[in-house]
Amino acid sequence: MEKQRKSFSRKTIWIIVVAAIIVVGAGVSAAVLLNLNPKQQYFSAELESWNSMKEAAENRYGDELDWTEEIKESPNESTLELSAEYNDPSGFDSMGIQEIVNSSTITLKNSLDPTNKEMALDLSANFSGITIEDIRFYLTSEKMMASLPFLDKFLQVKESELGGMLHELDPANFTGEEEIDFDSFFNQSMLSEEDMEHLQDTYLKMIYDELPEDAFTSEDEAVDVNGETLDSTKITLDLSEEQLKNIIEKVLTTAETDEKLKEIIQQQSSFSYPSDDVSQMLEDFDAGIAEAKKALNEAKIPNGLTSTLWVNDDLVVKRDFTIELGPSESELAEFTLAGTQLLQEENQNFDYTLGVNDGTMDNMVNLTGDLSWQDNMADDQIKISTSDMELVFTGTEELNDGTRDFDRTFSFVDQTSASTFELNWDGVSTYEQDQMNAEHNLSFVSEGMNESIFQLSINTDAKIVKSLDIDTDSMEVVDLGTMSAEEIDAYIQEEFTPQLQQWMMQFMGAGF
Repeated sequence: MEKQRKSFSRKTIWIIVVAAIIVVGAGVSAAVLLNLNPKQQYFSAELESWNSMKEAAENRYGDELDWTEEIKESPNESTLELSAEYNDPSGFDSMGIQEIVNSSTITLKNSLDPTNKEMALDLSANFSGITIEDIRFYLTSEKMMASLPFLDKFLQVKESELGGMLHELDPANFTGEEEIDFDSFFNQSMLSEEDMEHLQDTYLKMIYDELPEDAFTSEDEAVDVNGETLDSTKITLDLSEEQLKNIIEKVLTTAETDEKLKEIIQQQSSFSYPSDDVSQMLEDFDAGIAEAKKALNEAKIPNGLTSTLWVNDDLVVKRDFTIELGPSESELAEFTLAGTQLLQEENQNFDYTLGVNDGTMDNMVNLTGDLSWQDNMADDQIKISTSDMELVFTGTEELNDGTRDFDRTFSFVDQTSASTFELNWDGVSTYEQDQMNAEHNLSFVSEGMNESIFQLSINTDAKIVKSLDIDTDSMEVVDLGTMSAEEIDAYIQEEFTPQLQQWMMQFMGAGF
Protein backbone atom coordinates (compact mmCIF):
# COMPACT_ATOMS: atom_id res chain seq x y z
CA MET A 1 0.00 0.00 0.00
CA GLU A 2 1.38 3.37 -0.97
CA LYS A 3 2.52 5.42 1.98
CA GLN A 4 0.29 8.45 2.54
CA ARG A 5 1.98 11.68 1.49
CA LYS A 6 2.52 14.23 4.19
CA SER A 7 1.51 17.78 3.49
CA PHE A 8 1.81 21.23 4.99
CA SER A 9 -0.98 23.73 4.85
CA ARG A 10 -0.17 26.87 2.86
CA LYS A 11 -0.42 28.86 6.11
CA THR A 12 2.12 26.59 7.85
CA ILE A 13 4.63 26.79 5.01
CA TRP A 14 4.50 30.57 4.95
CA ILE A 15 4.82 30.83 8.75
CA ILE A 16 8.04 28.81 8.54
CA VAL A 17 9.36 30.71 5.49
CA VAL A 18 8.56 34.10 7.03
CA ALA A 19 10.21 33.00 10.28
CA ALA A 20 13.30 32.01 8.28
CA ILE A 21 13.38 35.39 6.54
CA ILE A 22 13.05 37.11 9.93
CA VAL A 23 16.06 35.10 11.08
CA VAL A 24 18.04 36.49 8.14
CA GLY A 25 16.87 40.07 8.63
CA ALA A 26 16.81 40.23 12.41
CA GLY A 27 20.13 41.94 12.78
CA VAL A 28 19.11 44.95 10.72
CA SER A 29 17.43 46.50 13.73
CA ALA A 30 19.47 44.57 16.27
CA ALA A 31 22.68 46.07 14.96
CA VAL A 32 21.34 49.51 15.78
CA LEU A 33 20.33 48.51 19.27
CA LEU A 34 23.46 46.60 20.10
CA ASN A 35 26.02 48.38 17.93
CA LEU A 36 27.71 45.03 17.35
CA ASN A 37 30.15 44.33 14.60
CA PRO A 38 31.83 41.84 12.61
CA LYS A 39 29.39 38.95 12.60
CA GLN A 40 27.71 42.13 11.85
CA GLN A 41 29.10 43.35 8.57
CA TYR A 42 26.28 41.35 7.06
CA PHE A 43 23.55 43.15 8.97
CA SER A 44 25.30 46.49 8.89
CA ALA A 45 25.23 46.33 5.08
CA GLU A 46 21.50 45.58 5.13
CA LEU A 47 20.90 48.47 7.51
CA GLU A 48 22.99 50.91 5.48
CA SER A 49 21.20 49.87 2.30
CA TRP A 50 17.81 50.44 3.92
CA ASN A 51 18.93 53.84 5.20
CA SER A 52 20.21 54.74 1.74
CA MET A 53 16.80 54.06 0.16
CA LYS A 54 15.08 55.90 3.00
CA GLU A 55 17.35 58.92 2.53
CA ALA A 56 16.69 58.91 -1.23
CA ALA A 57 12.93 59.00 -0.57
CA GLU A 58 13.33 61.81 1.97
CA ASN A 59 15.44 63.85 -0.45
CA ARG A 60 12.81 63.50 -3.14
CA TYR A 61 9.61 63.73 -1.09
CA GLY A 62 10.71 65.61 2.02
CA ASP A 63 7.86 68.15 1.91
CA GLU A 64 5.24 65.43 1.47
CA LEU A 65 6.69 63.35 4.32
CA ASP A 66 6.84 66.39 6.62
CA TRP A 67 3.17 67.12 5.86
CA THR A 68 2.21 63.53 6.60
CA GLU A 69 3.90 63.73 9.99
CA GLU A 70 2.31 67.11 10.75
CA ILE A 71 -1.28 65.95 10.18
CA LYS A 72 -0.72 62.98 12.48
CA GLU A 73 -0.62 65.41 15.40
CA SER A 74 -2.25 68.70 14.34
CA PRO A 75 -5.91 69.51 13.61
CA ASN A 76 -6.39 69.79 9.87
CA GLU A 77 -9.04 70.33 7.24
CA SER A 78 -9.03 69.09 3.66
CA THR A 79 -11.39 69.52 0.73
CA LEU A 80 -11.47 67.04 -2.11
CA GLU A 81 -13.41 67.75 -5.30
CA LEU A 82 -14.14 65.10 -7.92
CA SER A 83 -15.17 65.90 -11.47
CA ALA A 84 -15.02 64.02 -14.75
CA GLU A 85 -15.07 64.47 -18.50
CA TYR A 86 -16.81 61.90 -20.68
CA ASN A 87 -16.91 61.85 -24.46
CA ASP A 88 -19.25 59.21 -25.85
CA PRO A 89 -17.20 57.32 -28.47
CA SER A 90 -20.32 56.51 -30.47
CA GLY A 91 -21.27 60.15 -30.86
CA PHE A 92 -24.87 59.32 -29.93
CA ASP A 93 -25.78 60.21 -26.37
CA SER A 94 -29.55 59.86 -26.35
CA MET A 95 -29.63 59.39 -22.55
CA GLY A 96 -27.74 62.62 -21.87
CA ILE A 97 -25.14 60.81 -19.79
CA GLN A 98 -22.29 62.85 -21.27
CA GLU A 99 -23.89 66.14 -20.24
CA ILE A 100 -24.66 64.90 -16.72
CA VAL A 101 -21.12 63.60 -16.15
CA ASN A 102 -19.42 66.68 -17.57
CA SER A 103 -21.46 69.10 -15.45
CA SER A 104 -21.28 67.21 -12.16
CA THR A 105 -18.99 67.51 -9.14
CA ILE A 106 -18.70 65.72 -5.81
CA THR A 107 -17.07 67.53 -2.89
CA LEU A 108 -15.87 65.93 0.32
CA LYS A 109 -14.66 68.06 3.22
CA ASN A 110 -12.80 66.23 5.95
CA SER A 111 -11.84 67.70 9.34
CA LEU A 112 -9.65 65.75 11.74
CA ASP A 113 -8.21 66.41 15.17
CA PRO A 114 -6.05 63.35 15.97
CA THR A 115 -5.17 64.55 19.47
CA ASN A 116 -8.71 65.28 20.69
CA LYS A 117 -10.06 62.42 18.57
CA GLU A 118 -12.66 64.28 16.57
CA MET A 119 -13.52 63.85 12.92
CA ALA A 120 -16.13 65.38 10.61
CA LEU A 121 -17.05 64.57 7.02
CA ASP A 122 -19.24 66.85 4.92
CA LEU A 123 -20.41 65.57 1.54
CA SER A 124 -22.05 67.62 -1.19
CA ALA A 125 -22.70 67.09 -4.89
CA ASN A 126 -23.91 68.96 -7.94
CA PHE A 127 -25.51 67.02 -10.79
CA SER A 128 -26.35 69.18 -13.82
CA GLY A 129 -27.29 72.12 -11.63
CA ILE A 130 -29.08 70.05 -8.98
CA THR A 131 -27.35 70.58 -5.64
CA ILE A 132 -27.33 68.03 -2.84
CA GLU A 133 -25.64 69.12 0.36
CA ASP A 134 -25.70 68.89 4.14
CA ILE A 135 -24.73 65.21 4.27
CA ARG A 136 -22.60 65.12 7.41
CA PHE A 137 -20.90 62.51 9.53
CA TYR A 138 -19.23 63.08 12.90
CA LEU A 139 -17.04 60.74 14.91
CA THR A 140 -15.41 60.99 18.32
CA SER A 141 -13.84 58.35 20.54
CA GLU A 142 -17.26 57.90 22.19
CA LYS A 143 -19.94 58.31 19.53
CA MET A 144 -20.77 58.75 15.88
CA MET A 145 -23.45 61.03 14.49
CA ALA A 146 -24.92 61.64 11.06
CA SER A 147 -27.20 64.24 9.55
CA LEU A 148 -28.93 64.08 6.18
CA PRO A 149 -30.40 66.97 4.18
CA PHE A 150 -33.99 65.81 4.70
CA LEU A 151 -33.77 65.19 8.47
CA ASP A 152 -34.35 67.72 11.21
CA LYS A 153 -32.50 65.61 13.81
CA PHE A 154 -29.08 64.04 14.17
CA LEU A 155 -28.82 60.23 14.17
CA GLN A 156 -26.50 59.04 16.92
CA VAL A 157 -24.93 55.79 18.11
CA LYS A 158 -22.51 55.62 21.03
CA GLU A 159 -19.58 53.24 21.01
CA SER A 160 -20.91 51.42 24.08
CA GLU A 161 -24.33 50.95 22.44
CA LEU A 162 -23.31 49.78 18.97
CA GLY A 163 -23.09 46.06 19.75
CA GLY A 164 -26.54 46.06 21.34
CA MET A 165 -28.06 47.93 18.40
CA LEU A 166 -26.59 45.48 15.90
CA HIS A 167 -28.04 42.60 17.92
CA GLU A 168 -31.45 44.29 17.94
CA LEU A 169 -31.38 44.67 14.17
CA ASP A 170 -29.82 41.30 13.32
CA PRO A 171 -29.86 38.87 16.26
CA ALA A 172 -28.90 35.95 14.01
CA ASN A 173 -25.48 37.42 13.22
CA PHE A 174 -24.73 39.64 16.23
CA THR A 175 -24.65 38.66 19.90
CA GLY A 176 -24.67 42.16 21.35
CA GLU A 177 -21.20 41.60 22.80
CA GLU A 178 -19.44 42.99 19.72
CA GLU A 179 -17.06 45.85 20.40
CA ILE A 180 -15.89 48.36 17.82
CA ASP A 181 -13.23 50.66 19.16
CA PHE A 182 -13.83 54.15 17.77
CA ASP A 183 -10.38 55.13 19.05
CA SER A 184 -8.82 52.95 16.36
CA PHE A 185 -10.05 55.33 13.64
CA PHE A 186 -7.79 58.04 15.07
CA ASN A 187 -4.63 55.97 15.41
CA GLN A 188 -2.32 57.29 12.69
CA SER A 189 0.64 55.05 13.47
CA MET A 190 0.73 51.36 12.64
CA LEU A 191 3.01 50.53 15.56
CA SER A 192 3.75 52.61 18.62
CA GLU A 193 7.32 53.10 19.78
CA GLU A 194 6.54 50.88 22.78
CA ASP A 195 5.27 48.08 20.54
CA MET A 196 8.23 48.40 18.20
CA GLU A 197 10.63 48.29 21.13
CA HIS A 198 8.94 45.14 22.42
CA LEU A 199 9.30 43.37 19.08
CA GLN A 200 12.93 44.43 18.78
CA ASP A 201 13.86 43.41 22.31
CA THR A 202 11.87 40.17 22.35
CA TYR A 203 12.52 38.82 18.87
CA LEU A 204 15.19 40.66 16.90
CA LYS A 205 17.69 40.79 19.73
CA MET A 206 17.00 37.16 20.59
CA ILE A 207 17.45 35.99 17.00
CA TYR A 208 20.57 38.06 16.61
CA ASP A 209 22.09 36.50 19.71
CA GLU A 210 21.11 33.00 18.58
CA LEU A 211 22.85 33.29 15.22
CA PRO A 212 26.22 31.54 15.67
CA GLU A 213 29.39 33.45 14.86
CA ASP A 214 30.81 30.60 12.79
CA ALA A 215 27.74 30.60 10.49
CA PHE A 216 29.19 33.68 8.77
CA THR A 217 32.12 33.64 6.36
CA SER A 218 33.55 36.37 4.16
CA GLU A 219 35.90 36.74 1.21
CA ASP A 220 36.77 39.34 -1.41
CA GLU A 221 35.14 38.96 -4.81
CA ALA A 222 34.58 41.17 -7.85
CA VAL A 223 30.96 41.32 -9.00
CA ASP A 224 29.17 42.75 -12.05
CA VAL A 225 26.29 45.08 -11.19
CA ASN A 226 24.36 47.17 -13.72
CA GLY A 227 27.19 47.09 -16.22
CA GLU A 228 29.89 47.90 -13.65
CA THR A 229 32.52 45.62 -12.13
CA LEU A 230 32.75 46.30 -8.41
CA ASP A 231 35.19 45.08 -5.78
CA SER A 232 33.10 43.64 -2.99
CA THR A 233 33.14 41.66 0.21
CA LYS A 234 31.15 38.46 -0.17
CA ILE A 235 29.50 37.56 3.15
CA THR A 236 27.67 34.25 3.47
CA LEU A 237 25.30 33.16 6.22
CA ASP A 238 25.01 29.37 6.16
CA LEU A 239 22.70 27.72 8.70
CA SER A 240 22.29 23.97 8.93
CA GLU A 241 18.87 22.37 9.22
CA GLU A 242 19.33 21.88 12.96
CA GLN A 243 20.53 25.44 13.57
CA LEU A 244 17.66 26.95 11.58
CA LYS A 245 15.04 24.75 13.24
CA ASN A 246 16.34 25.62 16.70
CA ILE A 247 16.10 29.36 16.05
CA ILE A 248 12.64 29.17 14.45
CA GLU A 249 11.46 26.90 17.29
CA LYS A 250 12.57 29.50 19.81
CA VAL A 251 10.80 32.28 17.88
CA LEU A 252 7.55 30.28 17.72
CA THR A 253 7.73 29.22 21.38
CA THR A 254 8.28 32.81 22.46
CA ALA A 255 5.41 34.03 20.29
CA GLU A 256 3.12 31.31 21.62
CA THR A 257 3.18 32.75 25.15
CA ASP A 258 3.78 36.40 24.28
CA GLU A 259 0.67 38.21 25.52
CA LYS A 260 2.08 41.56 24.41
CA LEU A 261 2.39 40.26 20.85
CA LYS A 262 -1.25 39.17 20.94
CA GLU A 263 -2.23 42.63 22.19
CA ILE A 264 -0.37 44.16 19.23
CA ILE A 265 -2.12 41.81 16.79
CA GLN A 266 -5.47 42.59 18.39
CA GLN A 267 -4.87 46.33 18.27
CA GLN A 268 -3.70 46.33 14.65
CA SER A 269 -6.54 44.06 13.55
CA SER A 270 -9.18 46.17 15.29
CA PHE A 271 -8.52 48.92 12.72
CA SER A 272 -10.12 46.80 10.02
CA TYR A 273 -12.11 43.96 11.58
CA PRO A 274 -15.01 43.57 14.06
CA SER A 275 -14.17 42.24 17.52
CA ASP A 276 -15.53 38.75 16.78
CA ASP A 277 -13.27 38.47 13.73
CA VAL A 278 -10.30 39.68 15.78
CA SER A 279 -11.02 37.04 18.45
CA GLN A 280 -11.12 34.40 15.73
CA MET A 281 -7.85 35.70 14.32
CA LEU A 282 -6.20 35.32 17.73
CA GLU A 283 -7.53 31.77 18.00
CA ASP A 284 -6.20 31.06 14.51
CA PHE A 285 -2.88 32.59 15.56
CA ASP A 286 -2.57 30.20 18.51
CA ALA A 287 -3.59 27.24 16.35
CA GLY A 288 -1.26 28.35 13.58
CA ILE A 289 1.72 28.56 15.94
CA ALA A 290 1.00 25.08 17.32
CA GLU A 291 0.59 23.73 13.80
CA ALA A 292 3.78 25.42 12.64
CA LYS A 293 5.79 23.96 15.56
CA LYS A 294 4.55 20.46 14.77
CA ALA A 295 5.23 20.91 11.05
CA LEU A 296 8.68 22.37 11.78
CA ASN A 297 9.61 19.30 13.79
CA GLU A 298 8.60 17.04 10.89
CA ALA A 299 9.93 19.28 8.13
CA LYS A 300 12.88 18.44 5.95
CA ILE A 301 15.32 21.28 5.23
CA PRO A 302 18.20 19.23 3.83
CA ASN A 303 20.44 22.13 2.83
CA GLY A 304 19.50 24.48 5.62
CA LEU A 305 19.42 28.17 4.74
CA THR A 306 21.98 30.07 2.72
CA SER A 307 22.00 33.84 2.34
CA THR A 308 24.86 35.63 0.61
CA LEU A 309 25.45 39.35 0.32
CA TRP A 310 28.02 41.15 -1.80
CA VAL A 311 28.93 44.47 -0.17
CA ASN A 312 30.60 47.49 -1.76
CA ASP A 313 31.14 50.76 0.13
CA ASP A 314 29.05 49.40 3.05
CA LEU A 315 26.02 48.82 0.78
CA VAL A 316 24.54 45.59 -0.54
CA VAL A 317 25.09 45.33 -4.31
CA LYS A 318 24.07 41.71 -4.83
CA ARG A 319 22.22 39.02 -2.88
CA ASP A 320 21.37 35.35 -3.17
CA PHE A 321 18.96 33.69 -0.73
CA THR A 322 17.99 30.00 -0.88
CA ILE A 323 15.98 27.66 1.30
CA GLU A 324 14.47 24.30 0.39
CA LEU A 325 11.90 22.68 2.65
CA GLY A 326 9.01 20.27 2.66
CA PRO A 327 7.22 17.56 4.64
CA SER A 328 9.51 14.89 3.15
CA GLU A 329 12.64 14.58 1.03
CA SER A 330 10.49 13.87 -2.03
CA GLU A 331 8.21 16.88 -1.49
CA LEU A 332 10.59 19.78 -1.28
CA ALA A 333 9.83 23.32 -2.39
CA GLU A 334 12.67 25.72 -3.08
CA PHE A 335 12.35 29.44 -2.33
CA THR A 336 14.97 31.72 -3.87
CA LEU A 337 15.64 35.43 -4.06
CA ALA A 338 18.54 36.59 -6.20
CA GLY A 339 19.56 39.80 -7.86
CA THR A 340 21.58 42.99 -7.84
CA GLN A 341 21.11 46.57 -6.74
CA LEU A 342 23.13 49.75 -7.03
CA LEU A 343 22.10 52.48 -4.61
CA GLN A 344 23.62 55.87 -5.32
CA GLU A 345 22.67 59.36 -4.25
CA GLU A 346 21.00 60.28 -7.54
CA ASN A 347 20.27 56.86 -9.06
CA GLN A 348 18.95 53.60 -7.68
CA ASN A 349 18.85 50.43 -9.79
CA PHE A 350 17.70 46.95 -8.86
CA ASP A 351 17.01 43.67 -10.61
CA TYR A 352 15.64 40.79 -8.53
CA THR A 353 14.02 37.44 -9.19
CA LEU A 354 11.85 35.66 -6.63
CA GLY A 355 11.36 31.97 -7.35
CA VAL A 356 9.24 29.15 -5.93
CA ASN A 357 9.81 25.66 -7.31
CA ASP A 358 7.97 22.68 -5.82
CA GLY A 359 8.90 20.17 -8.52
CA THR A 360 5.62 20.53 -10.37
CA MET A 361 5.63 24.28 -10.94
CA ASP A 362 8.49 26.72 -11.27
CA ASN A 363 7.07 30.18 -10.59
CA MET A 364 9.26 33.22 -11.07
CA VAL A 365 8.58 36.88 -10.38
CA ASN A 366 11.03 39.45 -11.70
CA LEU A 367 11.29 42.94 -10.20
CA THR A 368 13.41 45.59 -11.90
CA GLY A 369 13.76 49.28 -11.26
CA ASP A 370 15.66 52.28 -12.56
CA LEU A 371 15.08 55.39 -10.44
CA SER A 372 16.70 58.76 -11.03
CA TRP A 373 16.52 62.06 -9.11
CA GLN A 374 18.88 64.73 -10.46
CA ASP A 375 18.55 68.51 -10.37
CA ASN A 376 15.05 68.18 -8.86
CA MET A 377 13.89 66.03 -11.78
CA ALA A 378 12.83 62.39 -11.66
CA ASP A 379 12.82 59.73 -14.34
CA ASP A 380 11.65 56.33 -13.05
CA GLN A 381 10.69 52.91 -14.28
CA ILE A 382 9.67 49.88 -12.19
CA LYS A 383 8.57 46.58 -13.71
CA ILE A 384 7.06 43.45 -12.16
CA SER A 385 6.74 40.50 -14.53
CA THR A 386 5.85 36.83 -14.53
CA SER A 387 5.44 34.34 -17.35
CA ASP A 388 1.89 35.53 -18.04
CA MET A 389 1.70 39.18 -16.98
CA GLU A 390 3.68 42.40 -16.82
CA LEU A 391 3.03 45.48 -14.68
CA VAL A 392 5.09 48.57 -15.50
CA PHE A 393 5.28 51.95 -13.78
CA THR A 394 6.95 54.87 -15.54
CA GLY A 395 7.10 58.39 -14.19
CA THR A 396 8.71 61.78 -14.64
CA GLU A 397 8.66 64.65 -12.15
CA GLU A 398 10.01 68.16 -11.82
CA LEU A 399 10.15 70.10 -8.55
CA ASN A 400 10.32 73.89 -8.88
CA ASP A 401 9.97 76.28 -5.90
CA GLY A 402 8.04 73.69 -3.89
CA THR A 403 5.66 72.77 -6.72
CA ARG A 404 5.89 69.29 -8.20
CA ASP A 405 4.72 68.55 -11.75
CA PHE A 406 4.38 64.85 -12.43
CA ASP A 407 3.37 62.47 -15.19
CA ARG A 408 2.97 58.79 -14.27
CA THR A 409 1.74 55.72 -16.12
CA PHE A 410 0.77 52.26 -14.88
CA SER A 411 0.61 49.65 -17.64
CA PHE A 412 -0.70 46.11 -17.26
CA VAL A 413 -0.19 43.50 -19.97
CA ASP A 414 -1.88 40.10 -19.86
CA GLN A 415 0.49 37.90 -21.86
CA THR A 416 -2.07 35.12 -22.31
CA SER A 417 -4.63 37.32 -24.05
CA ALA A 418 -2.22 40.03 -25.25
CA SER A 419 -4.58 42.61 -23.75
CA THR A 420 -3.26 45.86 -22.30
CA PHE A 421 -4.66 48.26 -19.74
CA GLU A 422 -3.09 51.63 -19.00
CA LEU A 423 -3.73 54.19 -16.29
CA ASN A 424 -2.32 57.66 -16.92
CA TRP A 425 -1.89 59.93 -13.91
CA ASP A 426 -0.57 63.47 -14.21
CA GLY A 427 -0.88 66.58 -12.13
CA VAL A 428 0.74 69.17 -9.92
CA SER A 429 1.13 69.43 -6.14
CA THR A 430 2.49 71.94 -3.65
CA TYR A 431 3.30 71.16 -0.01
CA GLU A 432 4.10 73.89 2.48
CA GLN A 433 4.48 73.86 6.23
CA ASP A 434 0.83 74.57 7.05
CA GLN A 435 -1.03 73.88 3.80
CA MET A 436 -1.02 71.84 0.61
CA ASN A 437 -2.89 71.65 -2.66
CA ALA A 438 -2.84 69.20 -5.52
CA GLU A 439 -4.49 68.54 -8.86
CA HIS A 440 -4.67 64.97 -10.14
CA ASN A 441 -5.89 63.89 -13.57
CA LEU A 442 -6.57 60.23 -14.32
CA SER A 443 -7.37 58.67 -17.68
CA PHE A 444 -7.70 55.10 -18.87
CA VAL A 445 -6.55 53.36 -22.02
CA SER A 446 -7.50 49.84 -23.05
CA GLU A 447 -8.67 47.96 -26.09
CA GLY A 448 -11.37 50.11 -27.70
CA MET A 449 -10.87 52.96 -25.22
CA ASN A 450 -8.49 55.91 -25.53
CA GLU A 451 -7.65 58.48 -22.88
CA SER A 452 -10.02 61.11 -24.30
CA ILE A 453 -13.14 59.01 -23.64
CA PHE A 454 -13.08 59.32 -19.85
CA GLN A 455 -10.96 61.47 -17.56
CA LEU A 456 -11.26 61.90 -13.80
CA SER A 457 -10.02 65.02 -12.01
CA ILE A 458 -9.29 65.17 -8.28
CA ASN A 459 -8.46 68.50 -6.68
CA THR A 460 -7.34 68.66 -3.07
CA ASP A 461 -6.77 71.59 -0.72
CA ALA A 462 -5.73 71.11 2.89
CA LYS A 463 -4.50 73.22 5.77
CA ILE A 464 -3.50 73.03 9.41
CA VAL A 465 -6.02 74.68 11.74
CA LYS A 466 -6.02 75.61 15.42
CA SER A 467 -9.15 73.61 16.21
CA LEU A 468 -12.20 72.08 14.55
CA ASP A 469 -15.51 73.88 14.28
CA ILE A 470 -18.01 71.03 14.62
CA ASP A 471 -21.66 71.88 15.22
CA THR A 472 -23.58 69.03 16.84
CA ASP A 473 -25.85 71.14 19.03
CA SER A 474 -28.00 72.84 16.40
CA MET A 475 -30.51 69.98 16.14
CA GLU A 476 -32.13 67.39 18.37
CA VAL A 477 -30.67 63.90 18.52
CA VAL A 478 -32.23 60.51 17.76
CA ASP A 479 -30.20 58.04 19.84
CA LEU A 480 -30.50 54.85 17.80
CA GLY A 481 -28.31 52.94 20.23
CA THR A 482 -30.91 53.10 23.00
CA MET A 483 -33.84 52.03 20.81
CA SER A 484 -35.28 48.57 20.31
CA ALA A 485 -35.71 47.08 16.84
CA GLU A 486 -39.41 47.95 16.99
CA GLU A 487 -38.64 51.56 17.92
CA ILE A 488 -36.11 51.87 15.10
CA ASP A 489 -38.69 50.39 12.71
CA ALA A 490 -41.29 52.89 13.88
CA TYR A 491 -38.87 55.79 13.49
CA ILE A 492 -38.03 54.76 9.92
CA GLN A 493 -41.70 54.38 8.98
CA GLU A 494 -43.07 57.46 10.74
CA GLU A 495 -40.27 60.04 10.45
CA PHE A 496 -37.35 58.99 8.26
CA THR A 497 -39.25 57.75 5.19
CA PRO A 498 -41.84 60.58 5.02
CA GLN A 499 -39.11 63.24 5.27
CA LEU A 500 -37.06 61.43 2.61
CA GLN A 501 -40.04 61.28 0.24
CA GLN A 502 -40.85 64.96 0.77
CA TRP A 503 -37.23 65.92 0.11
CA MET A 504 -37.09 63.86 -3.10
CA MET A 505 -40.19 65.58 -4.47
CA GLN A 506 -38.21 68.77 -5.09
CA PHE A 507 -36.08 66.95 -7.67
CA MET A 508 -38.96 65.51 -9.68
CA GLY A 509 -39.38 68.65 -11.73
CA ALA A 510 -35.69 68.60 -12.55
CA GLY A 511 -36.02 65.31 -14.37
CA PHE A 512 -35.11 62.92 -11.56
